[in-house]
Amino acid sequence: MKILAFAALSAFVGCIWTNTNEVDASLSRARVNAEVKSSQKPLKVAVFVGAGARNVGSFRWLEITARAKNVIATPVDGEAVRAGALDSVDVLVMPGGSSVLEAKTLGPEGREKVRDFVRKGGGYVGTCAGCCLLMQSSKCHPNMLNMIPYTFSVCGGKTDLSIMFNRRAEEIAGIRKGTQMVRYSEGPVPVPALPVKEADVEVVAYYNSDINTKSDKERTPLAGQAAAIAGTFGKGRLFVTAVHPESDEDDHYILKGAFRFLTGRELDWDYPQRKRGQLAVGFMCDDSFGVETAKLIQRLLREEEFDIIPFNKADIANGNLRNVDAVLAPASVSAQSVANGLYVNGINQTKAFLQRGGRIFAWGNAAEAARKYDIGVRCVADADAALAALRAFSAEPVPPARAIPPKVKKPIRAGVFHNEKNSSIHIARMLAFAPEYELRFLAPDDYAKGALKDLDLVIQPGGGCTSQYKALGEKGVEALRRFVLEGGKYYGVCAGAFLALQQSRENYPRLGLVPFKGDDPQHYRGKSPIAVELTEDGKAVFEGSKDERTVIYAGGPAAVPGESVEDVDVKVLAKYAGRTISVTSPEPVEPMNGKAALIGGRVGKGKLFISCPHPEFEESTYDMVRSAMKYLTGVYPSEVNHGRVRGAVAVRYASSDKASAEFRLGTLDRDPRIHVLSGSALPSLSHVDVVVFTDKVSNAHKRTARRFIARGGRVVIVADTPEELAAAKTVKEAVVLESYDGVIDAILK
Repeated sequence: MKILAFAALSAFVGCIWTNTNEVDASLSRARVNAEVKSSQKPLKVAVFVGAGARNVGSFRWLEITARAKNVIATPVDGEAVRAGALDSVDVLVMPGGSSVLEAKTLGPEGREKVRDFVRKGGGYVGTCAGCCLLMQSSKCHPNMLNMIPYTFSVCGGKTDLSIMFNRRAEEIAGIRKGTQMVRYSEGPVPVPALPVKEADVEVVAYYNSDINTKSDKERTPLAGQAAAIAGTFGKGRLFVTAVHPESDEDDHYILKGAFRFLTGRELDWDYPQRKRGQLAVGFMCDDSFGVETAKLIQRLLREEEFDIIPFNKADIANGNLRNVDAVLAPASVSAQSVANGLYVNGINQTKAFLQRGGRIFAWGNAAEAARKYDIGVRCVADADAALAALRAFSAEPVPPARAIPPKVKKPIRAGVFHNEKNSSIHIARMLAFAPEYELRFLAPDDYAKGALKDLDLVIQPGGGCTSQYKALGEKGVEALRRFVLEGGKYYGVCAGAFLALQQSRENYPRLGLVPFKGDDPQHYRGKSPIAVELTEDGKAVFEGSKDERTVIYAGGPAAVPGESVEDVDVKVLAKYAGRTISVTSPEPVEPMNGKAALIGGRVGKGKLFISCPHPEFEESTYDMVRSAMKYLTGVYPSEVNHGRVRGAVAVRYASSDKASAEFRLGTLDRDPRIHVLSGSALPSLSHVDVVVFTDKVSNAHKRTARRFIARGGRVVIVADTPEELAAAKTVKEAVVLESYDGVIDAILK
């Protein structure tokens, strides 16, 4: 294989690239000097938005190219490509979605136009489906472009997983060698195939991990397979990835390397940063945009009035309507996506959103679907009418914040373990506002001091199991064991599930409450959604639930039978239906399918429920947490709407110790002027006004804080120890406090 190298940058912006047998040292960033930059014409980039290119990833590409400096970005569909739109551009971006549908949308003429565009010297960058599109056709994937010597297999799952860039990535694109966690969404597994006459390509990154979480079927292993490919086709260049580096700004250096390789130019782009007072607007991205909707997105990104947040129907089901003031459902969103997103799967979230004063504006196909459901969606004529309606809505008086319901006379007394190494906020927030429960946080030393005597229920959250055990100490562990055996209720998730199991590895102590142990794979499995299937016993606990649920897994146990335990009657309530996860390591782990994921039953005089994955991480599975609470206590915790009040300051709050958690749930979450963001759809800190740190500021926190402040954000650090104070003072322009007393004022200033 020939070694790829850059040719000299031509005076004409559409550079012509040639192969050479020598590594050109000018491939580094220093190659494009200030004189060349100042004389460059704008780079012309076409972003494909026709059928097949879809979802949030396409929005990200529109956002990146719209904000890129000295770049003219044009959305194109199949019709535009066939009409010659590529004749006047330098680079074609092909986003993720469906490569089969992208190929069909282009049609035979459009596919040849793309091939000819690259052949004559154009650049092509593609992610996921855009990578698949260049591969060779197969029975299941017809009409591919046949531009690289690969076919592809598929794998199941969605997560951030590890890929490894090699030395060639550094040499030809300036992408640093090493591993990086990048968003993966059922992307391809490139399989070497027949040579392609005009192609000279090489692998520049490999999968460094594996995933197969959607079913119990065997899939092609990812680890060791190609994850990014770069090279030439004719006189043009291509750079494609099987993953989604456009999804997270921390991965955008990969995209900059891709453009560097394709064009020889150092591209940069402004990152979106919320400005205080902007209306937070969710933009539905479930289908292909089409050119008109893409132009609307580009227009909205330039508006100073709106903070535009891309959503899909899964994000709605998972509670991210809580974080916005309004939603736009454009004409490009299909009736089915609107029905599924706002009604079928997200009906409770939609109703709560509208009841607190949120607005949904729909037009075109989206409006047609919305008219079938009479729950308050505003149907408008077109995009211009939607923007006018948004502005009018922004000027309306803000409705009063909804009152938090008072506690019942004798609430269930729940205690939740919380320290800097264990995360309890998700479950704690559910119970803290439910009128049927009274919540208190437990520091590790509270157990040995007798705090459990006044409780009905103890919650051991995720985090570190061994660290929980050691933090409790032998007296605290014995107090917890006695609490359960004498009639208390135990809810354990992930680390808390591990804690209840039997010890299966030396130096990893456990409570041994149940006759199960973790299967203890040699390597950490990672984090990803995974399917679990309810048993008959589980169906009785989760009444009305689907038999199979998708739950976030984050390194918890896969439970297998252990030694028998006296006076215990527990049942497996759900088993893993996905096979294996190893998203951070190339080493294989044991398949998970068939092993216990949820376990519950009687332990002595008490009752136990343990969940190996995390149903509390996403709102779509909150019902599982609430049903488990009812299973233990007989009382289902009521749902309380925590939605954003229009005009509230958007805050990311990093909870650490017991005091920080109590301040959040006792003060911040109860102040309607402040909205502490929840949910998983918001990328980095783009849509946040203020970040609050409550623990020692690490080097990673410092980098994040400095970048956030430079973009106009505000950082507040609570440092209540000398060590924390010293670290906090190294973050210039941050507001540093030695107690929680001034946090509200610092946020609202």
